[in-house]
Amino acid sequence: MKLSGNWLNFIKNSAAIIATITLFCSLMLTQSPATLAATPQSTRALAPADMQNLIFVWASGTTSIQQKALQICQADTISPTNCAGISAAVRNTWLDLMQVDPASLGRIGMRENPTGRAQVYNVLAGKLSALTQGKESLLLTQTQQALQQLNASLQQAHNHLISAGTANYTVWATSFTQRSLPNGLKPKTSPYVALPDAFLKFANWGTLSNIPSIYQPYYAPNGTKTTWSVAISSTNGTKNISNVLVTDVGPWNEDDNWWDANGTSATLPSSCPVSSTLIAPDATSNPLVNGICPNGQNLRRIYYYLLYSHNGLPFFQPSGYSPTGNFTDGNWPTAIPQGCSESTIASVNNDGITCGGGPGGYNAHNGGWLRGGTYNKGITNQSSIDLSPAVNKALGWTYPSSGFIQVNVSALP
Repeated sequence: MKLSGNWLNFIKNSAAIIATITLFCSLMLTQSPATLAATPQSTRALAPADMQNLIFVWASGTTSIQQKALQICQADTISPTNCAGISAAVRNTWLDLMQVDPASLGRIGMRENPTGRAQVYNVLAGKLSALTQGKESLLLTQTQQALQQLNASLQQAHNHLISAGTANYTVWATSFTQRSLPNGLKPKTSPYVALPDAFLKFANWGTLSNIPSIYQPYYAPNGTKTTWSVAISSTNGTKNISNVLVTDVGPWNEDDNWWDANGTSATLPSSCPVSSTLIAPDATSNPLVNGICPNGQNLRRIYYYLLYSHNGLPFFQPSGYSPTGNFTDGNWPTAIPQGCSESTIASVNNDGITCGGGPGGYNAHNGGWLRGGTYNKGITNQSSIDLSPAVNKALGWTYPSSGFIQVNVSALP
C-alpha cells in the first residue's frame, strides 16, 4: 500500500534539496545590491500560518476575497502598483515553495524542507516590507483578520447545500502542477485535480494492486483502470468545467474521502478483515472507525487512520495502534460533516466558512496516518482539493490561485 518506494522518495527529497540550492542562488543573483541592502533587519519573519493566510487572501481567484485585499491596500494607502506587487510576490513565492518545500503546501509523500522554506519566506518578507514601506507586520495582521471575516453568507450557502442532500459542495481550493500524468494529459494545458483519496489515484492510474480487495468493487468495479472525475464550477455558477480527472492524491491526506457518508453501525460487516487480537475489547465499537470497511456503500475512512497507522490488513492490529495528535484510546474522533474535509477542521487557519474550526484546532492540528509511516502534523491550510493550471484558467483565475469553488462529486464512488 505504499505510494512510492524508498528510491523514489530519495529522488523526490534530493530534488527538493537541489531546488532549494538553485532557487537560493538565483534569488541572490536577481536581487540587486541596493535591494538587498534595503531589506530592514527588523522585518518580521514569516510563519507557515502567515504564508497560508497570504495565499488565501492575496493569491485568491474569488472576487469577494480580492476585494478584501484591495480594502487593505486602501486602508494602508498602498498604491495600486504596490498592491498588485503584493499579489505577484505572494504567487511567485507560492511557485517557489512548490519546488522547494511542497510538503508545506500539503503535497503527499514529500519530506519537509524547513531550511529551504525559511529562505523563500525571508525573500518574501523583504519584498512585503518594501511594498508596504516597512508595515509588513500590519499587513500580515490585516490579512489574517480579512480571512477570518469571510464567513457569514458563504457559511449559510454551504449549510444549505449539505441539508439539501446534494452532491455539490462549496470548498476551499488551492493549486498545483503534476509533472507526470496518465492518459496523455499535459501538466500545463490539461484539466486535472488532486483529491485526498489515494484509491482514486490508484484506480485512475490502473495500479489496482495498491487497492485492497475489500475496496476494489467500489473503486474498480470492472477490475480495470477507471476514469473517476469531478465537475468544478465557480460559486456563482458562471464558470463550469466537467469531467475533470482525479490524477493525484492530496492535499494533506490520503484517506479522507470527505464526500462519502460516515459509518453509523457499531457492528462491522462480516466481510471486514479484523485482527484476532484487538488493542482493546471495545476497539471496534465506534461506528465512525468501523467505516473503514464498506457496508454496501463506500464509507469515510479518515477516522480509522487517526488511530491506526498503515500496517496493512487485518484491521485493528495492536501493533498499528498509534493515535495522532491528541487522540487517545477512549477519546475517539467525533464525526465530521459529510462534504467537510478533515484538513478544513484541522487547519491552523481559523476557517469559519465551509466547516467551522477555530484557534484550538482539531486533533492538535494533526491529520491521519500516511502510507509513508508518518502522520500529517501541522496542517496549515484548509484546502479540500488541488486544481491544475488549466482548471485555474477555466475558472478565470491567475495561476496559482486559491479560492472558493463548487465541486460536484456525483461521479465518485
